[in-house]
Amino acid sequence: MNKKSNIRSIRFNDELAALIDQQDGGNFTEKFTNLVTRCVGELPQKEAELKRLEERIAHKREQLRAMSEQAQQLSGTLISLSDKVREMERAVNRAVLQWKA
Repeated sequence: MNKKSNIRSIRFNDELAALIDQQDGGNFTEKFTNLVTRCVGELPQKEAELKRLEERIAHKREQLRAMSEQAQQLSGTLISLSDKVREMERAVNRAVLQWKA
């Protein structure tokens, strides 16, 4: 077992005490050590994962922006085509009426 050369007294709130108590370990010192070791050990991984996720989110936002822009353009095109179809229907109806007369 490791020699305990550093003896400290600290005060902390009930939330932190509950968090420490949830950790693996046979006693408070082991639980506290495991918590700190785990946090320090996992931090670089979690920061790298966060960076990757933020990059993916930025990429997805850019895709969404491009898709929204395309949707706006398509909407404008559909409106324009709809107007032209109505115009053509009116022209066909006029032509049909002329031929019936």
